[in-house]
Amino acid sequence: MFKRSLAVLLAAIMSIVCLVCGTAFSAYVPPDVSPQYSYTQSCSSELTISGSTATCKSNAIGYYNETTKIVIKQALQKKNSSGNWINVKNATWTGTVYNFQGSITNSKSSLSNGTYRLRSVFTVYAGTSYETITKYSKEKTI
Repeated sequence: MFKRSLAVLLAAIMSIVCLVCGTAFSAYVPPDVSPQYSYTQSCSSELTISGSTATCKSNAIGYYNETTKIVIKQALQKKNSSGNWINVKNATWTGTVYNFQGSITNSKSSLSNGTYRLRSVFTVYAGTSYETITKYSKEKTI
C-alpha cells in the first residue's frame, strides 16, 4: 500500500514539474531561430529602395548533393489604404536554378509613394520531392 501511494505521489509531482517546465520552456522562443526544412538550409527576401526604384533580391541555399532545383517566385507588393498587400503591376518574376543554391535579383522603377515589401516563394526540390517556403522582406516606405 505504501509503495503504491508513493508511486502515485511521485507521478503527480513529476507531472506538475513537467507541466511547469514545459510551459516555461515553450513560452520562450529565441530570436532568429528558423524552422528546420528538409531540403533548404536558408532562404531570404530582401527589398531595398533608392529614390523610386525597388531592388528585389531572393536567395536560397539547399543541401549539396541533395537539393536539385530551386524555383523562386518574387512579387513586389504595396500596402493599400485598407492595409492589404497588393502585387505591384509588372513586378512579379520567376527564376529557376538547377543547383543547390541560387538567387534572383530584379528591379522596378517609377514607384509611387507608399509602403512596399517583397514576397518570395521558394520551391526547393530534391528529385521529385519538394518543399515550399514563403518569406517576406522588411517593409520599406517611400
